[in-house]
Amino acid sequence: MASTVPRRWGSFALYRTVFRLLGLLPAPIELPVDIHLDRLDSPVEITWNEGRVPNIRAQTLTDAVCAEGYIHGHFRAFQMDVFRRMPAGELAELLGPAALPNDRFMRRLHLRYWARQSQEQLPLATRAILNAYVDGVNQAFEKSPLAPEYRFLKTTPRPWTVEDTLTLVYTLAWQLNSIWTHKWAFDQLGHDQGAMHWLFADIPGAPDITILPGTGSVPGGWGKGTQGIGSNNWVVGGTRTESGLPLLANDPHLMPLLPSIWFQVAIQGGPLDVVGASLPGSPAIIIGQNQSIAWGVTNVNPDCQDLYRIRMDDETHYRLDGERSELDIKTELIGIRGGQDIPLVVEDSHAGPIIHREPDGSRIALGWTGLAPVTLVDSLIQLNLAKDWNTFNQALLGWQVPSQNFVYADVQGHIGYVLAGQIPTRSSGPVYGCADGNTRQTLWTGTIPWDKMPRLFDPDSQFIVTANNAPAGQDYEPKILSGNSLGYRAERIKNLLQATDRHTPKSFARIQIDTYSSPLQRLSKRLLHEPELPKDWRCHLEHFDGFAAKDSVAPTLLYLWSMHAVPQPVQEELARPFFFDVAPKSPGDHPFPENFWGLMGERLIPMVLDRFAELDHSRAFQLAQNLGEKAFGPNVSRWSWGAAHQTALFHPFMAMGPTKAVFGHRPIPTSGDYFTPMQAAFAVDPALPWSRPVLFTPSYRQILVPGDPKAGLFMQMTGQSGHPLDPNYDNFVAPYFAGEFLSRAIQDRVTTMSPKVPYRREFKET
Repeated sequence: MASTVPRRWGSFALYRTVFRLLGLLPAPIELPVDIHLDRLDSPVEITWNEGRVPNIRAQTLTDAVCAEGYIHGHFRAFQMDVFRRMPAGELAELLGPAALPNDRFMRRLHLRYWARQSQEQLPLATRAILNAYVDGVNQAFEKSPLAPEYRFLKTTPRPWTVEDTLTLVYTLAWQLNSIWTHKWAFDQLGHDQGAMHWLFADIPGAPDITILPGTGSVPGGWGKGTQGIGSNNWVVGGTRTESGLPLLANDPHLMPLLPSIWFQVAIQGGPLDVVGASLPGSPAIIIGQNQSIAWGVTNVNPDCQDLYRIRMDDETHYRLDGERSELDIKTELIGIRGGQDIPLVVEDSHAGPIIHREPDGSRIALGWTGLAPVTLVDSLIQLNLAKDWNTFNQALLGWQVPSQNFVYADVQGHIGYVLAGQIPTRSSGPVYGCADGNTRQTLWTGTIPWDKMPRLFDPDSQFIVTANNAPAGQDYEPKILSGNSLGYRAERIKNLLQATDRHTPKSFARIQIDTYSSPLQRLSKRLLHEPELPKDWRCHLEHFDGFAAKDSVAPTLLYLWSMHAVPQPVQEELARPFFFDVAPKSPGDHPFPENFWGLMGERLIPMVLDRFAELDHSRAFQLAQNLGEKAFGPNVSRWSWGAAHQTALFHPFMAMGPTKAVFGHRPIPTSGDYFTPMQAAFAVDPALPWSRPVLFTPSYRQILVPGDPKAGLFMQMTGQSGHPLDPNYDNFVAPYFAGEFLSRAIQDRVTTMSPKVPYRREFKET
């Protein structure tokens, strides 16, 4: 099963040999058995399993995270460098001019400034933990062989800093907070009722399912469908499991990267005893469990961003409540690898940084809860140390961005849910386009109090499901507006949970890899009644059972037809550049959508079903047939979903000629779509070529039993190592795409870290 998954490109062996002869690609080096580090208090023992998942055992918390930092720095140095540069607008300095679109936009947000402000507000104990982690990273940078990417780029990584770790928060936060893009679309497309309807209208028949039951229907506003980034998580109480213990599942849906965004680790040190998925560049773990509790997260994307249109008097001045005000203007230099620095003028206003200038000279400012000191790392440390529902909630009190749905289970048998994150309040209600930036009356009045955030504890149903669906209904106070999924994934997960009386980790695993797509099945039944249906389509639709499997032809036919069924005037409006002065390219070239098709995503099939009677069916069949033949050949039986829909694991060297063969991976035929629990979202712009790469999909799967890490299951998308010649670079790819899971395996190798000179950090662990 797993062996059928394609792996490296055919030219891999050739280029591997060439680059090794040139001295650019040395063989990977294992961590030595004995490592001597500065600034350790006591020896640290690290045991490894065959997949190179480490179990760190230290006497103190700081020694444990120092060792974690060393391991991250040894295996993932280049990835960490990219992660810290991306939100700071510093990628071009490493990767060259191709990264300038990212850097120009992100530099305007001043995220490094906010990281510095965050550092000053951290408790002393958390600063000591961060310093220990940074010590470990930098000693790995000094002692470990240079990551191969740096040899190609002829550079070395600069030392890691606490500021880098705090900047790293924004690598995920920016991706997961995107409500501003919908507000911009509302502003720019408001003149066109057709385009507005396709992007923003309510969709009859979409599941009316909220995380908090009994709070009314899904609220209006921005709960209209997502672009695929998100996650699933759910938890059931012991009365619904065979073991009598709670079970918790989580699979975060993010961009498929090589290596994976996650690094699996178990850490023991002082009060810390956790196992799960860590983010290279940050201490502790993000999702997983300790000896008392387990937790998982999904994205909320609440209304935590606003756009403000500021009408200018001249190039620098504007009126603010009738008084003359001035933009704060600075010039920054963007470093370019192999070229001259490029100056960038950045502007700031009372409402936030200026992210865009309109043709008439007016400025668009961005307000975001992330543009403030963010003490997320402190919250994360406290979460790792939490022991019960009360300390779990206390830890999340300081969680600001990105807002997340946390599900919870503990060894006492309790389960729960809480929405953590800052959500602004406004005196004038929600803003669906650009707010007036020439008055302070449109600014936020505060944030929703922590004790008013949606939460559940031991519900009567004995299960909680979140899949980016609305946290609470329209009757809930205060109002919680967010960019929600339409609810199909949440509904499917809920139905599967209810279909089994007593669950096990294996039954949870089957749910995580489920590929049933209710909207696709409904559309296939509708098309079977169409007289213009091509005869060689009929048999594929007649036998379609709703599962978006990679060997099925029906999903390809249904998406091809749907994209071209969208009325031509609407297609033209959606194809407009997102910003008038930014030429659309392939998705992902900028840290915002290339055009307004980028916001359609999950809405396409449900909207086609809703407007079915008024669409030009004949034209859509003809265009779909023509494009299908062009992409896949004349034989419709060869138009499998796996041929049309593939996961291309992304590495920055994928676009750099022969390095693609060494650092990249052949595209992998992939099941699932927007509506399946095993989500595999992709661009639905009809102008883009086929096959389509998967943009967002489960990056990690975990199934946890509180108090018993060995009873759980997990699967990472790629592997632990960042070295392309290391067997652990992509050793999880085949089992991941085959739908397999692993347990916490017996350790088979030991590394010991010893202090060069005993070192005592002056802080008290709590």
